[in-house]
Amino acid sequence: MKDINVSDHLSSKDRINMGSFYTPEKYVDLVAYWLIEEDISDNSVFADLTCGGGAFFKLHNRFPNNRFIGNDIDEQALETAKTYFPFVHYMSKNAFCHVSRKEFEIPETDKFIIIGNPPWNDSTSMTNKSIKKDLFCIDADIKTRDLGMSALLSYDKLEADYIAVLHPLSYLIKPANFKLCEKFFKNYELKRHIIFNSQEFANTSQLRGFPVIVALYKRNPGKGLSYKTVKGMRFQTVEGQTFSLSDRDYISDLIDKYPTPKRYNPEILFFTQRDINALKRCQTFMRCRTNASVDVDPSKLAYYCYLDCFKRFADVPYFLGNFNVPFFKSDFDSIKNEVICISKFYNQDIFGGGVKPSQEAVDRVNNYIRRVLTFV
Repeated sequence: MKDINVSDHLSSKDRINMGSFYTPEKYVDLVAYWLIEEDISDNSVFADLTCGGGAFFKLHNRFPNNRFIGNDIDEQALETAKTYFPFVHYMSKNAFCHVSRKEFEIPETDKFIIIGNPPWNDSTSMTNKSIKKDLFCIDADIKTRDLGMSALLSYDKLEADYIAVLHPLSYLIKPANFKLCEKFFKNYELKRHIIFNSQEFANTSQLRGFPVIVALYKRNPGKGLSYKTVKGMRFQTVEGQTFSLSDRDYISDLIDKYPTPKRYNPEILFFTQRDINALKRCQTFMRCRTNASVDVDPSKLAYYCYLDCFKRFADVPYFLGNFNVPFFKSDFDSIKNEVICISKFYNQDIFGGGVKPSQEAVDRVNNYIRRVLTFV
């Protein structure tokens, strides 16, 4: 039997451009359990509008008296889905263009549940940037830089009653992403969730995972999620860990993350900041100015040195990969001199020399970073 949870018919390039990473079966089972708890009635419509090989159609076993709709532009994936789930009504349309219930043959009066794992492809992400390109016509009112965000906006446009989908946690926790999806979030409350490592997807990079959320949203127009609510929310991982954005302070709140016209003497340059995973991939202090250079305010040098030490020493759990770099503002002064010393020693070409830090200093910084990264 072909594995419907693996998109092995696609090349790596096509998989990235189409955002096609198929869902592990255990998360389909979890969604089934959540929907049963919501007491979904018979004669509802279940639709996976980017269904791939049809992993989510296994929900039919739990909801046999409901109509199922499958759609995808990947004809080969649809053929696989048709083989194993013949009871589904299939279409092959662009799910992002001319979005309406009528387009997908869903009556306005029917209870409507969207299921699935919509495509993700952030055109601004530095990962695989050289092979990314736009493949889809997207309605202007749902067009964003990321297919997954556009998918969420399309679900709001369709006024789905429930939405049970996978998406990067970054859509929720990054303020800029949340704002792009705000039209969706203001109309949906998050009923249930679990977070897992993106490395669980087949055919993905094993170098550095990022957090993916399995989420059940319920429509509640005008009374959904605010970013303030998200900041105070306790997230749960499959490993049993919990964490909240409000548990930590963030270096990015105190520095310039992106290039500005500001200039300082002496000139010290630092690479543009995104999130922890980006910091781990990219350089920190820079010898030569580029369009990604941030000019370091000398009065804030310790914060940039902390970022440099964090990159060097931090063993970051995957679920924090899309966080800004955390720290404890209240006792940062306890390691301030140490991070400057360590960073100058490892970047002598930038600072014109440096003294080797003591092992005690290195240990204090390491212990501080470990404490920052320790969640219950």
